[in-house]
Amino acid sequence: MQDSAEQTSSKAMNSLRTRLRLTQGAIALERFVRSFWPVISWTLLVLAVIRVGLLADAGPTVLAVILIVSAVCGVYLLLIGLRNFRWPNRIDAINRLDQSLPGRPLQALGDHQVIGAGDSASKYLWARHIQRMAEAANKSTAAKPDLRLARRDPWALRLMAIFLCAAALIFARVDPVQSLINGLNPQGQNLATGPSFEGWAEPPDYTGKPTIYLNNIDSGTTLELPQGSVITLRIYGGSKSASLSETVSKNGNTQLPNEETDLAEVNFEITRTGNITLSPSSGASNHWPVVMIPDLVPTVALAGEVTRTVQGALKMPFHAKDDYGVIGGTVTIALQLDQVDRRHGLVLEPEDRAQVVFDLPLPFNSATTDFTETVIEDLAQHPWAGLPVKISLQVQDDAGQSGEIPALTVPMPGKRFFDTLAGAVAEQRRDLLWNRDNAKRIAMILRAITHQPDTIFDDEKAYLVIRTALRRLELNAPKGLSDETRDEVAEMLWKAALLIEDGDLSDARERLKRAQERLSEAMKNGATDAEIAELMEELRKATKQYMRELAREQRENPKKDELAGEQPSMEVSPDQLQQMLDRIEELMKQGRMDEARELMQQLQQMMENMQVTERGQGGDGEPGEHDREDMQDTLRQQQDLADETFRQRQEEFNEARRRQMQDQQQQGQNQQGAQSEGSEQGQQQGDQQQGNQQGGNQGEANNQQQQGGGPGQGDQLNDLADRQQALRNLLGERRGQMSTGDPNNENALQRSLEEGERQMGEAGKNLAQGDTEGALDNQASAMEALRQGMREMEQADSQQSKGQGRQQGRSADNQRDPLGRGVSRNGSAETNGPLNAEDAYRRSREVMDEIRKRSGDRTRPTLELDYLKRLLDRF
Repeated sequence: MQDSAEQTSSKAMNSLRTRLRLTQGAIALERFVRSFWPVISWTLLVLAVIRVGLLADAGPTVLAVILIVSAVCGVYLLLIGLRNFRWPNRIDAINRLDQSLPGRPLQALGDHQVIGAGDSASKYLWARHIQRMAEAANKSTAAKPDLRLARRDPWALRLMAIFLCAAALIFARVDPVQSLINGLNPQGQNLATGPSFEGWAEPPDYTGKPTIYLNNIDSGTTLELPQGSVITLRIYGGSKSASLSETVSKNGNTQLPNEETDLAEVNFEITRTGNITLSPSSGASNHWPVVMIPDLVPTVALAGEVTRTVQGALKMPFHAKDDYGVIGGTVTIALQLDQVDRRHGLVLEPEDRAQVVFDLPLPFNSATTDFTETVIEDLAQHPWAGLPVKISLQVQDDAGQSGEIPALTVPMPGKRFFDTLAGAVAEQRRDLLWNRDNAKRIAMILRAITHQPDTIFDDEKAYLVIRTALRRLELNAPKGLSDETRDEVAEMLWKAALLIEDGDLSDARERLKRAQERLSEAMKNGATDAEIAELMEELRKATKQYMRELAREQRENPKKDELAGEQPSMEVSPDQLQQMLDRIEELMKQGRMDEARELMQQLQQMMENMQVTERGQGGDGEPGEHDREDMQDTLRQQQDLADETFRQRQEEFNEARRRQMQDQQQQGQNQQGAQSEGSEQGQQQGDQQQGNQQGGNQGEANNQQQQGGGPGQGDQLNDLADRQQALRNLLGERRGQMSTGDPNNENALQRSLEEGERQMGEAGKNLAQGDTEGALDNQASAMEALRQGMREMEQADSQQSKGQGRQQGRSADNQRDPLGRGVSRNGSAETNGPLNAEDAYRRSREVMDEIRKRSGDRTRPTLELDYLKRLLDRF
C-alpha cells in the first residue's frame, strides 16, 4: 500500500511536468520584466529622440557627450537588472502552482507517512489521501505571468517611452544611424550624399484623389495628375548644387531658390502636360513625365419641356453633368420686352424690376457628377406670369468653371384662371405691377366690374375685397402710389381672384356647382392632363360631399319632397355616378370635348333632381359608415398596440429568467471552487447559505422583471407610450365628429368614447413608467369601450332603418334570411345591419378573445400561430 501511494505521487508529478515548465517560464518572464524595465524604457526613449531628429542640429561635440551619457546610464541600468534577476528553479515553479490550488496538493504529494506506517488501515487512509491530492493536482493549470509594474513605476515612465518610440517609428522619417553619422561627421555627409529631397503631388481636394509621395515613384514613371495639382519639392542640404527643370506650370520656368540654406522649398501648379526633372550635384537625376487630366467644363441641358404645375408653379426638368461634381447652379429669368403684346395695360413702359434668379436643386445624396432633377418654383404671383421671358440655366464646379444652356424664350408659367371674372381681376393686378400709372384705368375697370354685384359675384367676400382695393386705389392714385400701397392693393386683388376662382364655399350644393362650372370652363378653353385630373378630383369630392348631405337630409325628413309638392326624385347609386365621372375624364383626355360637355350636362341635370338610393346610403353617401370605419380603424390600431405591449411583457419575463439562470450557474461554479476537504457539516452550512443567496437573487430578478426590464427595453416602452398617446389624441379628434344620428344613443356613444380615451391615457402613463401589466389592463378596457361605441352606432342605424321601413311601407324590409339579415329590394342580403344585435357582438367578442389567447401561447405550432396572427391583422 505504501508503494502504491509513492507510485501515485510519482505519476502525478510526472503528469505536471509540462505545466511546471510553463509556470517556470512565466516566473522567469515576470522577473525579467521587473528587473530590466528601466533599461528597456531608457533605450526606447533614446531611440525616439534620435528617430525624431532632435539631435540633428547639435554639434559633433554636444552629440558625442549626449551619446556617452546615454550609454553610461544604459549600462548602469543593465547592471542593476542583472543583479536583481534570478532564474527560477523547479521548487519555485512547484510553489507557484501549489499556491493556486486549494489544500496545496503538490506539497502533499511530496510528503511521506511517518506515523502508523505499519498499520494497514493507516496505510489505506494515507493512500486514499495521496490519491485525492493527485486528483486535485491534475486539475491545475499553468500559472500566468504577472507583468503589472504599477507599484514599481508609479509615474508610468515605461508607457511614455513606448508611446514616444512608437510615434517616432510611425511618423518620423529620419534614419537614426545615418543621423548619428551625419551629426558626428557633417562634412562627410555632404561629400558622400550631397543634397537630399522630398516631393509631393497634391491633387485638388474636390477630386477626391490621394496625395502622391514622389520619393516612392521611380524615375521615368509617368504621372497622371488632375489639372490644378500642386507639386511641392523640398531640398535638404543646400539648393545651389541642385537644379530643377519643369514644363508643366503656366510659365514653365520654375527655379530653385539660389540661397545657401539647409532647407529650400518650391511649389508650382500643373496647368498642362510636360516633364519634371530634378538633378542633384551628384548621383542620378529624377525625371517624371506628367500627363495632365483636364478638368472638364460642367454641362447642363433640359430634360423635358418647361411646363407649369396645376397651381401655376414653374416646372423645368434638367440634366447636369461634371467629371468631379456640380457644386451649384442658378436659373435666371428675364423679361423679353420686344415680344410682349403691348396692349391695354401693357402700353406703358414697365417699371424697373430685377431679373428672377434662384438656385437649382441638387441631389441629397451628394451624387452630383451625373444627375437629373426638376426645378419647381412658384412664380404664380409674379407680374411677368404669362408674358414672354428668357430662361437660362447655369451650373458651376469647384474649379470655378461654369456651363449653361442657350437662353430659352417661353411664356412664364403662372396660375391659370378658368373663371373669366377671376382672370379679369388678376389681369388688373398685373397691370398695376407693370406700371403704377395704370391706376386710373384699373380703378375704372374695377368700378365697372362691381357696379351690379348681385348679377356678377357669387361670393360676397370677393366683392368686398375688390371694393376695399378700389377705395385704396382711388384714395392714393392722385398723389402717386407708393411701393407699399401698390403691393398692398395687388395682394388684395390676388386674394379676390383666388376667392372667385376657388371659392370659399361651405354649402355642399354650391361647392358642387362651382366644381362643375370650372370643369366646363376647362372644356371650352382646353386644359392639360394634370389640370383635368385636379378638376375631376375636385368634382368627385364635391359630389361625394353633396351626396352625404342629401342622404342626411332624406334621413332627417323623408317626406320633405312630398310636402313641397315636388315630383318624385331620380334615384342614383354612387357606382353610377362614379362611372359617369370616369367617362367624362376619359373623354376629356382623349380630346373629345363635345361628348364630354354633353355628358357633363346630363350629370348636372341628374344632380339637380336626385335622391340617394338605399345602396347609396349604405356606401360612401352615408356619414355613419365613415364613422364606423374610423371607429374600426381606431380599434385595429389599439389592438396592434396591445399585441406589441404583450410581446414586450413576454420579452421582459424571458430576460428575467435568463439572468436568473446565469446567476444560478455562476453561484454553482463558485460553490465547487470553494469546497475543501474539511468537515461535511461545514459544507452543508455553506450550501444552505448559498441557497438563501440564490433565493434572494431570484426575488431580485423577479422585481426587475416587474419593473420593466433592463435599460435597452426602456426605449421600446417609451415608443409604445408615444404611440398610445398619439392614438388617444386621434380618438379625441374623431370623437367630436362621430354621431349616431339618434339622440337616444348619442349620449351613450359619447360616454363610451370618453371612457376609451381615458383608458388610453392611463395606458400611455403606465407604459412610460414601465408598468406593462397595468398598460395591458387599460388597453383591454379601452378596446371594450370602443366596441361598446360601435354597438351603440349599429343599434342606432338599425332603429333608423326600421323606422324608414315603416314610413315607406316596404314589406321586404321585414324579411330576413336564415342568418337573420335583412333583404333589400333587389333580393340581396344587407350586410350593414347587426346580426341579432347583442348575441352577435357577444359571440364575436368571445371568438376574438379566444384567438388572442391562443396567439399568446408560444408552445403552439408555428403554422397555427401564423394563422392566428393573420386573423388578428385582418379583423
